[in-house]
Amino acid sequence: MKKALLTLIALIISATSFAQLIANKTDKRFTLGFDLFNDFQLAPSENWDARMFNQGFSWFLTYNFPLGESSKHTVSIGAGTASHNYFSYSRILNPYTNGNLELKQYRDVEGFKRYKVSLTYVEVPLELRFRIKDQVKVGLGFKVGVRVAAKTKFVGPDDVVTITNDENTLTLTDDSGVTIHEKQCYISNVERMAYSATVRIGWKWVSVYAAYQFNQVFSTGHEGPTFHPLTVGVSFSPF
Repeated sequence: MKKALLTLIALIISATSFAQLIANKTDKRFTLGFDLFNDFQLAPSENWDARMFNQGFSWFLTYNFPLGESSKHTVSIGAGTASHNYFSYSRILNPYTNGNLELKQYRDVEGFKRYKVSLTYVEVPLELRFRIKDQVKVGLGFKVGVRVAAKTKFVGPDDVVTITNDENTLTLTDDSGVTIHEKQCYISNVERMAYSATVRIGWKWVSVYAAYQFNQVFSTGHEGPTFHPLTVGVSFSPF
């Protein structure tokens, strides 16, 4: 863990230096940045026992169009990716189904470690960026994300699950004495698109960052989890 943290710090320093070099060489027409954030799962449904801390990471590269003759204020558009992890004490037992989802609660189950849904998006951000006295930066914008990966990870007691798709039945047998690590990829019932409003307020190349996703993460009509992500974190960029 300590080694991973040191590696992350080194990557942040290297990426920031590289981004600053790009800005200097291109008259600040390009911005390379990245965000370390937490997703708060707002107003989760009763069947989804959400965890408070849900760490994630994103990066972006934008081209900055000056507003008027001054380069202090810009309209910026670009591309990037974002990885979100939604942790819960609830587990989706049949994530591949196109029908109704079956969930089990694990908060009080012996041997439960964690369960998360991991989503990756390719994003197109659009921002209005303003400079105040050359040091304080404010960015207001909107971004559209297209989901390119959706998977789950479960670490906890062994569950033997039998699902008959035709009859939509499910049988569950617990054996809490055995811990399993289970990964499921390309899961269904997750919205293809994500639409979010964004804001950045910072000094020099460090900013606080927030985004609110307007649409739900999971598709409606399948008795699955419902919540809206509120993303709050730290942004590093020389814009």
